[in-house]
Amino acid sequence: MAITLVTLGAGCTPPPAGFDFRAAAEVEGLVASSLEFVGDPRLTSSQADRPEVETSRVARFTVAVLPRADCTDCYRLERDGDRFVVRGGVPLGVQYGVAHLLELHGYRFHHPWKTYVPEALLEPDPAAFDRDFAPELSRRRGLHLHTLHPIEALYDFWVPSAKNLEGARRTIDFVVKNRGNAISMYALDDITPGDATADAWKAHTRRILEYARSRGVTTSISIQLFGKSNLQQSFDLIDDDTVPDPLPELERRLHVLLDDVPYDDVTLTFGEFFKADPERLVRSIDETTDALLRVKPGLELSASIHVGNYPDLRVDFRGERQLYYFLVRYAKAPIVPWVHTVFYYTLYGDAGGAYLHDDFSEHRAYLEARLKQGQRASYFPESAYWVAFDNSVPTYLPVYVKSRWLDLSKLAPQGLEEHMLFSSGWEWGSWQTDAATLRMGFSVPQTWSEPLTEQFAPFGPRGRAAADLIRRLGDLQDEALIGQRLAAYLASRDEVIEVGKARGIVSQPDRVLFSDLVAMTPADRSRFVATVLEPLGRFAEAQGGLDAELSELALPDDNPFFVELKDGFGVTAARGRFIHALYRAVAASAGGADAAPWLAQAEAELSRAETFVSRRRRALWDPDATEVLRAMPNPTFYDYGYLREADTLCFWKRERAQVRNLLKGEGLFVPACVL
Repeated sequence: MAITLVTLGAGCTPPPAGFDFRAAAEVEGLVASSLEFVGDPRLTSSQADRPEVETSRVARFTVAVLPRADCTDCYRLERDGDRFVVRGGVPLGVQYGVAHLLELHGYRFHHPWKTYVPEALLEPDPAAFDRDFAPELSRRRGLHLHTLHPIEALYDFWVPSAKNLEGARRTIDFVVKNRGNAISMYALDDITPGDATADAWKAHTRRILEYARSRGVTTSISIQLFGKSNLQQSFDLIDDDTVPDPLPELERRLHVLLDDVPYDDVTLTFGEFFKADPERLVRSIDETTDALLRVKPGLELSASIHVGNYPDLRVDFRGERQLYYFLVRYAKAPIVPWVHTVFYYTLYGDAGGAYLHDDFSEHRAYLEARLKQGQRASYFPESAYWVAFDNSVPTYLPVYVKSRWLDLSKLAPQGLEEHMLFSSGWEWGSWQTDAATLRMGFSVPQTWSEPLTEQFAPFGPRGRAAADLIRRLGDLQDEALIGQRLAAYLASRDEVIEVGKARGIVSQPDRVLFSDLVAMTPADRSRFVATVLEPLGRFAEAQGGLDAELSELALPDDNPFFVELKDGFGVTAARGRFIHALYRAVAASAGGADAAPWLAQAEAELSRAETFVSRRRRALWDPDATEVLRAMPNPTFYDYGYLREADTLCFWKRERAQVRNLLKGEGLFVPACVL
């Protein structure tokens, strides 16, 4: 859904100061909710018996808001001079129409805690009026807020407080304004005893879900089936699979989770890296779904179809060798599969060795087969992967937007109706991916960068130029990180990843370690330089060039979205040069050359990165930054915020210490960057 902004030319009447919304009784509450978090006192709303008649009598800009009965999430915008009409389905179409009308005049809903409010309203594109808008993915378009991670949404949706309740309401509003209609979250095991903690959580959650329902947003809760696969303190149902009859305890836990808490959907998950006996899994799924429907009749059921190309996760079942997670297809109850992929990889290209997959063609075939057969299925990709990969490094990766568009552009024509985006935090530009992907589910654009152009369009020529640089950076990252398999070098590695590799457990793409490079034969080292370091150097240089072009735009420092963009470009360019310099230093030293110039460059890039990180520390979007920056007790497996390593540049310092110890024997402390 392209949004073109047209500035008023010389001699035109100046734009109005704001809007007066007059809404029919049926939708007045929806209009008021739509305006609640915009933060612009120039916007007012009231109930009207005859909105179109009343708005015609008012001199200032007015908007009549009327319900339509032929849909729930379609809408139409009309204009007659200084008067506008929004005709929308109830409940979502009305809200989408109000948001779209505001966007046409320059508003942007970038982040739950930060709306861009224009000083002067812009003249809207006339092509947006007198036409119907309806979602391309008609059933479900939403965010899975991965509350197993210590992200903003963990606190908002799981930890009771007045501030967190507001954060949850703002997040739901953000989803609606970006044309979504669903949220999902992960349940945590701190409520398992059913004690006072559970009671406080229920009171908090009921208010969230009641608000979501009032806005037309469906809600889903994810739970783990087997405790032995539970690595991150999620709420699980079967701790001990040797108990002869686990059903009484399983059903008790379901009552703790679901009694008086009106979720629309429960998503079963089966962990990572570990499997159960196939027959036991299918039987347990059937028993669990029966119990779920006893506890909450009418509940919708779904299941996460994870990745992991490990020999232990390949099973022979009913005459077919298949991935363990696909066994959900044999459940007797209708369960909607949420087909997962990881990182910025797509269903249609290289997967870089992520979870030992060279590609996700099996998952693509599974999903496409269901669509071809007219069966329900949801696509469930990611917008960030915080553990040592992107926002915790940190890096700014618009390639995520491109990948999410590529999948949607291929799946929507095949009849995909459901898309849930796995969200792991919003700093360092990750909000861009979530907002853009939600909108692409409503209307898949012709090019991947259209949503980014829309995001920055209100900022004039420099905004359009900045959006084009984001497009070029995303294309460059696609070519280098995915096409040339350089992802593991821009990302990093913590101690747990190293231990996992030693045990044959690989999650994110693997890379040659510094010690491996030293141990190579001269021929192998030359080959590594030619196939990895030279492309990595070109990539780093190209990112640096784009960063320099962004600097030449002289983007103003009073626009927080521009400031974040400058920091994102800057730290990502520094990251590329830093890791390239460290590997060059090791290669040079191993070959008998002087490593000092490369080590000096790495030090300079680390210093640059500290400048960007320091600036972001003072300008994070969430009003309580300590929760995501510092060591903080919380219900997850991690007792720190997801940006702790980003804030300290732990991964950079870990790599720096490894190299300096290896080459110079300095004995520097090597941080684990985890736990």
